[in-house]
Amino acid sequence: MKPSRELFWQRIVKERHDAFMAFGPGSERVPFERVEREYLALQKKLLEGARTEWERLHIKRLIAHDILNVAHPRAKSWEEFSRVLRRIKRLGFIDLENQVHTACLALLWISNHDRNRAPIAWAMVEDTERRLRRIRLGHFRREEGLDAIASVKQQVAKKGLTPPTPTRIASKAMGA
Repeated sequence: MKPSRELFWQRIVKERHDAFMAFGPGSERVPFERVEREYLALQKKLLEGARTEWERLHIKRLIAHDILNVAHPRAKSWEEFSRVLRRIKRLGFIDLENQVHTACLALLWISNHDRNRAPIAWAMVEDTERRLRRIRLGHFRREEGLDAIASVKQQVAKKGLTPPTPTRIASKAMGA
């Protein structure tokens, strides 16, 4: 990587860290709408230095994930939280760890705020688990991801939120 690009990505790390320090723990009184606006302004500023489509997409994904992290404790309504989830869905996940984190935060948020939306979160969790199970047995990413999901499932089960029962119908035997 050229030194100029290395400096560019270091600047992105610094700017995101500064935003996290401004809106992270201890700043819960700042409304979600303001935090979201600030992160989107930061995104616009960072996109000015991006040279390729991949860099632009990656910056948008990073900022969307940062917004999700502040939406979890701050978003009061489904409209606010779902806007963040839609943005992440539209842009795609950075990696599988990001997908695990997103599914877990969605399930936790829904368990605290809007249980009517639980099927959406459970579908996200199921999709993530399916992707994790494709990774070979014993791989640390598989184990860590499944452990994180199991922990969140325990937390929401204590609140009385359980996964929907499967509605699969047993298929007929071949040739019957």
